[in-house]
Amino acid sequence: MNNGAISKPVKKRIVILGGGFGGVYAALHLEKLLACAPEVEICLVSRDNFFLFTPMLHEIAASDLEITNIVNPLRKLLRRVKVFVGEVEWIDLPNKRVVISHGHHKYDNHSDRLEYDHLVLALGSVTNFFNLPGFAELALAMKSLPDAIQLRARIIRCLEEANSECSLGGRQSLLTFVVAGGGFAGVETVAALNDFVREALQFYPNLFERMLRVVLVHPGAVILPELGENLGHYAQKVLAQRGVEIRLNTRVTNMIENEVYLKDNPPIPSNTVIWTAGTVPNPLLSSMPCEKASRWRLPVVLKRHFPSRPSGCLPPLAAGQASRGFSASTSRASSRGGYGAQFT
Repeated sequence: MNNGAISKPVKKRIVILGGGFGGVYAALHLEKLLACAPEVEICLVSRDNFFLFTPMLHEIAASDLEITNIVNPLRKLLRRVKVFVGEVEWIDLPNKRVVISHGHHKYDNHSDRLEYDHLVLALGSVTNFFNLPGFAELALAMKSLPDAIQLRARIIRCLEEANSECSLGGRQSLLTFVVAGGGFAGVETVAALNDFVREALQFYPNLFERMLRVVLVHPGAVILPELGENLGHYAQKVLAQRGVEIRLNTRVTNMIENEVYLKDNPPIPSNTVIWTAGTVPNPLLSSMPCEKASRWRLPVVLKRHFPSRPSGCLPPLAAGQASRGFSASTSRASSRGGYGAQFT
């Protein structure tokens, strides 16, 4: 591993960690804000070299959209921002630097140190399986482009296998799809999945709609609690009319290869469980020497300026606008577990 350093220029450097909504929109805003400030350099660190429109991931899984419809190359999107593709391994707040690892293969992996004057955290969240047995190994998440591609491949593989004459005994589990979590991501995923598999059945001569089960499991009394009871009940009615089974006031507790277990309910034979029921802030935040709220969250205070801002960089009013824009652009992501913060 090569611990090289990306030298700190004479310019003041703003480093943004995260290439999701929070990070990209912060970079876009700062790029416009600092267009006439050549003494300031903006850097974005992202795991991927593209911006992913995650609210449409379920449409990729259901083949409603092509991949290119929901991705945008970061270097094309951000003309004045330096983009570093890699994993953030460590954040050294006292010394104002971050360690980034990158490389095509494990044996080719190496790291660099990126120094900064100002740091924006937009690392988002990661899937949280709450240590439920079997889920980390067997369940599918819906957080990234590979997740959506993997789900589509799994659905097609299950249909192909169930259509085979030699799989009569396993058809029930192959044709039962369970989505855990009745929030935005879960409802969007189960609706798209349900439409996809029902429309696909016509191409499989040995399969019929009566064999298919699509189940949504939600721990609350009504799905989509963010929208209120009336809209939640309406969504349940529409899903039920389309053939989706909805299990309320229960949760998944365990999973094996061809069966999923629910609390106070009989188990469901299924080879495919999609998990949208929990996220947790990026684990990197837990090691940072700063104030934290519950579950590693960082309390965010919107400031009207950087306390240590350099001359000509981010005037007080503009900095306040950047903070408000950053908060607004990530409001939906925050409701799903994403968090952003600024360090100076």
